[in-house]
Amino acid sequence: MIRKIDVGSVFGNAQRTSYEYMKLLNNKKNGNFKTLVIDDKDGLHMLPFANHGSKVVMYEPNGVYINGGIVDNINITPITNRKDYNKVKDKIEIRIKNFYETRVSEKYDFVYCYRSLHEKHNKKIPMKRKIRKLLSSVKNDGYIYIFYHMAKKESDISNFSRNQYLRKGEMQGYFDPKIWNIISIVENDHCTNHKGRSYHKKNHEHRVGHIFAKKKNTRLVHKYYYEIIGVK
Repeated sequence: MIRKIDVGSVFGNAQRTSYEYMKLLNNKKNGNFKTLVIDDKDGLHMLPFANHGSKVVMYEPNGVYINGGIVDNINITPITNRKDYNKVKDKIEIRIKNFYETRVSEKYDFVYCYRSLHEKHNKKIPMKRKIRKLLSSVKNDGYIYIFYHMAKKESDISNFSRNQYLRKGEMQGYFDPKIWNIISIVENDHCTNHKGRSYHKKNHEHRVGHIFAKKKNTRLVHKYYYEIIGVK
């Protein structure tokens, strides 16, 4: 079960397990690491990540979530007014853009993608392109975490577009074992029920999966390979 922690976001609570990832990165990088967060709404994970010590780049295409306003009859507080913002504003960079449609060359120690792939504003972008863009943003020896929605019925393409919802075993296929070590992957066989909340008032259900992986240091792998070839 994924635990949650209250961070003052109208979109609910941040995953408690995400703090474990922050501890891992902090220990490995001695506090000098950078995180990429995609489609993070009103800073659901960005602010707690920054509070935990990481430098953070956040992408969110809807400026209302950043600057404040009303979405679906819900008042959104500007990020600048959120708790602890002034303590961490020098650690964060907010880009009001669609990550998947932006030319990005930076690499990050940690890429955190939570409920992004199925978003309506991403539905016309092929799933393969989205995931490849995420993976290409990870540094050698860096980590990635993706929490994703899956099709309730594998064959139902009309209601569960392949651009938005993954099928059983599909995600793992994007991770080349020559490049990635999959630390954990969980994909639910059944849907979980959720009570209505402020931004999704009806009771509903989801089928979800999540994966946590580390990118190998491919430079060392290639160096070793070429040294062996040279000896021969």
